[in-house]
Order: sequence, then structure tokens, then C-alpha cells
Amino acid sequence: MNNKINHLAFIMDGNNRWSKKNKISKFDSYKYGAKKLLEITEFIFENYEINYISAFALSKHNFKRGSVLIDIIKKVLNDFLDPTKKKNHYKFRVIFKGNLNFLPNKIVENLKKFERNNLKTKKKLIIYLNYSGKDDIIYASKALSRMKIFDKKKYHEQLSSSGIPDPDILIRSGGYQRISDFMLYQISFTELFFTKKLWPNIKKNDVKKFIEKFNKIDRKFGN
Repeated sequence: MNNKINHLAFIMDGNNRWSKKNKISKFDSYKYGAKKLLEITEFIFENYEINYISAFALSKHNFKRGSVLIDIIKKVLNDFLDPTKKKNHYKFRVIFKGNLNFLPNKIVENLKKFERNNLKTKKKLIIYLNYSGKDDIIYASKALSRMKIFDKKKYHEQLSSSGIPDPDILIRSGGYQRISDFMLYQISFTELFFTKKLWPNIKKNDVKKFIEKFNKIDRKFGN
């Protein structure tokens, strides 16, 4: 059996614990986690016929942890977007979703510029920042209510994932077996996999093994 995967999603959990365990700064930990995401994404796109990868990088609920984490995320984004340090040598497109209002205008402008790289490729990495699956559902429902229509296709067009197929497989690192408010509408038939490994410890071979397990599943979709 060889199930087709068009969309693979990650819940990236464990950067903070990895920082404490390895006695390194939180900034360096999250920076390494971002680098890990890009390396894993490149590996997947080069070795599998997968066109979409979604990554839950920052939940709306993470703001309860205080400003320290948010400031770190801003610094990591600044470092990621700094043209003097890096060039976009990847062959896939990067798209940012979520409520970006917490970011300074300059960072948002740079994110939008970065999104315009590799526009013609089918391969897309979607990074979710300050995102809530519940808010996504509520926003889409209110939008349809204002239009006074209800249609499944129209509803999906109002979600943040508009134009993106639902995930076939979701992998969560960090040991917790929960979804944590990520893509709640979109994962109704998604195969879920959990690992105790913290996100920075995830290896390419780990992803390969999860895909192999996925391919052995007899997916019936309720039939």
C-alpha cells in the first residue's frame, strides 16, 4: 500500500525544553528549530511527491507565556529575513499565515517580500504564527453569515488554508498527544503521529519512518 501524501503538517513542540536541557539560550534554541524546519522541508520536497508542508510555529495561546517568547520569535524572524546573512536558495516557496499584527510593520513587510520568492513552484511551506484553529473556524463562519450563504466550498475559501488541501498526515514532536488548537477544521481525516523527541532533535530519518507507517495504513475515510 502506498498512500498519496499531498500535504504534511508539523506541530513543532519542544524548543523551550531543548534549550533548558542543553543549557543554551532560548534564542539559539528557536533559531536552531527554524533551521531544522527548513532542512526537513528541503528533504521532504526533494524525496517525496509532497507539495505542501504546514508548520505550527507559534500558537495564539503561546502569548500567555509573556513577552520574552514573543520577543525571541521576532528576533528569529529578523535573523531569518536578514538579507546580509542569508539568501533564499531554497527551491520552495515560504508563506506565513495567522494574525501577524503582533509583529512590527518592518518585519511584516519583509515577510511579504520573502513570500514573493519562488512564486512559480508548486512546493509550499506554510508557517503559522499567532494562529488559532478555533478562531479560524469562527472567522469563516462569521464571513459566511455576512454573505448569508452556506456552502462547503465557500466556507473553506474563508479559512486561512484557502487553496490548500487538508493535511494527509500530521506529526507532533515534544511528547504531548494533543492538537493544541491547530487546523481543527482541516484535520478531520488526517493521520496523526506523535513522538517524544523535542523538535530540534527531529531527524530526517524520523520523518521517513512516519511516512513509511502512513503508507501502511488502510485509509477508509469512514467507508
